[in-house]
Amino acid sequence: GPALAGAAVLCNLAYDLRAGAAANLAGFETLLAAAGRAGVGRIVHLSSIVVYDAWPGADCTEAGTMARPGGGGYRQAKIAMEKRLMAGPVPVAILQPTIVWGAGSALWTDGFADALLAGGVELPDPEGLCNGVHVDDVVQTCLLAARLGDLGRERFIVSGPAPFAWSALIEGYAALLGRGRVIRTPAAEIAARLGPRPVIADDAPPSAAARISALGRRLLGHQRFEALVRKLRRGRPGDGILRPDHHLLEEFTGTGICHVDLARARLGYAPVFDLGRGLAETAGYLRARAR
Repeated sequence: GPALAGAAVLCNLAYDLRAGAAANLAGFETLLAAAGRAGVGRIVHLSSIVVYDAWPGADCTEAGTMARPGGGGYRQAKIAMEKRLMAGPVPVAILQPTIVWGAGSALWTDGFADALLAGGVELPDPEGLCNGVHVDDVVQTCLLAARLGDLGRERFIVSGPAPFAWSALIEGYAALLGRGRVIRTPAAEIAARLGPRPVIADDAPPSAAARISALGRRLLGHQRFEALVRKLRRGRPGDGILRPDHHLLEEFTGTGICHVDLARARLGYAPVFDLGRGLAETAGYLRARAR
């Protein structure tokens, strides 16, 4: 389309978590067709570490398999997008970020911050490792991939300098916010409380909450709707503790390490935001959110 006219590089970060996999794949195909008509020379595509069968329980490299069925529509859509790009005619860098945190991270920063402001976060004991990558380091890889001279069709895992404990991240947020606590519960106790993990079809439609969220953003705008949701959450009865669901429990107990050797070697990637520097960078953003 006109928006891509004359563009040498397309950097695709688009994925709407409030829509289903089918809608996202349809939008992806529309974008690829427009890029083809515009003669875009290369694509930098943001995928996710979730595509790997090993995630999050075992170490991940780009040689890992993606054959395991399930994992939800998001995972399967990301796998399908990767396969489409790897089989295409255009040079592509598929970036596979881990836990992206920092200013604007809806789940791994905003979500935890809101939970801490409402009361706290429950973590399993023992806890696993957070393979966190600060958003600024993700931006670095996008820029490096955009100018790699001999790019083929390649995948790159993108993570931070080193994994850290989940509690270190969340307690770091709490310190910046000036409130909120981490409570620890035996992992087996949380698992027993949750019961068997429900089977969710990969092509399941968006949940009612996701549909309401999408409608609210269209009617009110993103920022106004988010502010309303935060206000409502803080006013809910109960202890205000964010307790892990099956997905979060799996993340919180995972011990795999995501290796970035290939991104270092091919792209010249050098992550600079360890936990301490990332928290310092995010401090002003979190304090403004607490007001």
